[in-house]
Amino acid sequence: MRSTRRRIVAALAASVVIVACDHDRSEKQDEVAHATFAPRDTTRTLGPGDVRIATTDSSLELALVGDSIVTGFGSRVMEKIREKTDTSDITGDGLGATIQRAVKGTVAKAMDHEIHYPIADISDVRFEDGGLRFYGADGRRMKVFENSRVNGRKISEAFSPEDAQRFIRAFRARKASHG
Repeated sequence: MRSTRRRIVAALAASVVIVACDHDRSEKQDEVAHATFAPRDTTRTLGPGDVRIATTDSSLELALVGDSIVTGFGSRVMEKIREKTDTSDITGDGLGATIQRAVKGTVAKAMDHEIHYPIADISDVRFEDGGLRFYGADGRRMKVFENSRVNGRKISEAFSPEDAQRFIRAFRARKASHG
């Protein structure tokens, strides 16, 4: 009984996290009016001029794909999510096991998403103050990655300078070709 109670509490806690993350995401959509939150495309291949970079610890990926900037959890975080949401070790078919499977499945599905920002809504990307900085169509600096941290550093500052510059070059080339 105590184990079942813990599972139910864990399920409810995970649900709260999902709702909180979703609420936070919707507040930030004002940064880029046409940003979308979509399931991760695991079959995506990079085309000519596309580029993908990751933070130095592989916790987040940033890509220029077609007419969008795409960002989502990197390989390190996705592996942890897979480990924590694996349902193969859940035994039984009672209510607690059913809830645990449902919660783990919901969490895994929710975390396997990415955000797409249309490059048309972004005027420039620069490497300033040790990090990637994004500027909106109105010329104002956007707060992309500014409120998120990894190992105490802003995510915008967690990319290597070389990768950041490679991303910027690809972005500017794509902007120039799309006028």
